[in-house]
Amino acid sequence: MTQSTELAAGTTLSRIPLRHGLTFKQAAVTLLVVLLLGLSVGTLELILDWRAMRVEVRVNLENTLDLVEGSAAEALYQLNPELGSRVVDGLLVFDLVRYVELRDDFGRVLASRQNPPLGASAFHRWSGLFADMTDFSRPLRQVEPDGARTEVGVLRVELSPERLTERFLQQAARSAFFGVARAGGISLLVVILFYFMITRPLLRLARAVAEIDPTRPGYWPTPELPGHGHDELGLLLAHLRRLLGASQDGLDQRDRAQAELTALTRELEQRVQERTQALEQAMLDLETRKDEVERAFEELDWTHRRLSEANRLLLESHAYARRIQTTMLPDPAVLGDDAGELRVHWEPLHLVGGDWYWLERRGDQCLILLADCTGHGVPGAFVTLVLASVTEQVLRETPVWEPATILADIDRRVRRRLGQDRSSGWTGLDSDDGLDAAVLLWEVGSGTLEFAGVGSIPLLCLDPDKGIGTLRGTRGHLGYQSLKPPAAIATQRLVLAPGATLYLLTDGLTDQMGGSPRRLLGRRRLVEWLESHAALGLNDQIAGLCRMLADYRAEESRRDDMTLIAFRPIVRPPLGADGIK
Repeated sequence: MTQSTELAAGTTLSRIPLRHGLTFKQAAVTLLVVLLLGLSVGTLELILDWRAMRVEVRVNLENTLDLVEGSAAEALYQLNPELGSRVVDGLLVFDLVRYVELRDDFGRVLASRQNPPLGASAFHRWSGLFADMTDFSRPLRQVEPDGARTEVGVLRVELSPERLTERFLQQAARSAFFGVARAGGISLLVVILFYFMITRPLLRLARAVAEIDPTRPGYWPTPELPGHGHDELGLLLAHLRRLLGASQDGLDQRDRAQAELTALTRELEQRVQERTQALEQAMLDLETRKDEVERAFEELDWTHRRLSEANRLLLESHAYARRIQTTMLPDPAVLGDDAGELRVHWEPLHLVGGDWYWLERRGDQCLILLADCTGHGVPGAFVTLVLASVTEQVLRETPVWEPATILADIDRRVRRRLGQDRSSGWTGLDSDDGLDAAVLLWEVGSGTLEFAGVGSIPLLCLDPDKGIGTLRGTRGHLGYQSLKPPAAIATQRLVLAPGATLYLLTDGLTDQMGGSPRRLLGRRRLVEWLESHAALGLNDQIAGLCRMLADYRAEESRRDDMTLIAFRPIVRPPLGADGIK
């Protein structure tokens, strides 16, 4: 027998156990909800406080190091232990600092101090929360009278993870205590309000319902519920009164209803018979349609298998095409170690693309060619196949390499290979593919380079002292049927300073959409980034540039293939008159 059956059998409202009462359930549910919500919000606040404290400690320490940097550099520059000790002692005033060391550029310690360690406590087990941000080093430089900055040593500060953890956990404990107290207070207040507004009126209504005479429900004395005449409880009381009145009318009309019910039963039996026949016919129709649906699903399954097989073959073809296109690209080591440091980043938009480059060396002559062919994906990759064949033929048959001549010869041969060398009669429906290209040529060890380009591929030259300069090629395009080639391709000479870095790049790098407001990256932002990271090696530059582009795009997808060739040539000083460097 269930609990509701026991109440109906004679259990009075005054005998309901406390744990089964509505007030207890309200209190328990309210407390559980408030605690769970408080736990969730408290956990989120704890994580945010942890992050904020990490940022605050890091910023405060950096600001403190900025304040003492000048004094520390002066102490190292003058090798003044007394001044260095004052700097170190000043930093140890902060209770979060565990160790400070001032070391000169020869590795000798000028001054160092250490705060006594904390005794063993429960905080040590949580010290890993800040273990990754305890060690800070600040290189120190002294400004010479001529304006040059000379590195004089390093200021190293080590924070105490135990003290950081202790401060953070004390703050978390205070927040947790007040959160629990707040949850208890809210729960108690909600329970009291629920009791006086809902539970007590419901108990009064329940006692009145228990006094109803089943034989005379229409004569029930209506209970008074002060303050609830226009809310849900008042509505419930009105509906209950109307229901009891209707029940009384029903008892009076029971005999007449019985006769009507008998007639209605006969009518319903006839309707059921008619509906049964209609249902049997509908079942037959449904069985027929089921067979048709099963056949349709079989055809759909067969079509799905065919599509899956076609998709698999297409992906395998793309993968094989990428392998073929990759094997066509040269090894950067082909120019030799004596030519300089060379790094290439080649990233098609899809598995294959329309960007293509070539590296070749003939004796002491080195050549770099970069091209951006029509489109991307498979169409662009097909054009690169034609370009690769043409380029190899041009370089083999040209006795003297000259950038402008090489580009002009590539233009003529691409037009001929693609059947685009017709001078008239073009309708717009024929093949009309082409490319932008640039050629860089130099002698190994020479500081003079020759550059020629047609289209949108620039040459960026990063001088260690003067910043980045840009060489642009001749306006126009190569290989197209609808576009005439340039009347003349200019060859530009460039004299490099030792340590200079050259960059050839396609417009896939600069045409990246992103930022806020949403706009193209552009060449100016790219140049500023390269200038600010000029001290990095070429591998680190390319990796950092890729991260910058990904951050700039955010949720935006790439729009084109992108290729970057970074080259830092070895420039030998000229020989003297006697042949000695």
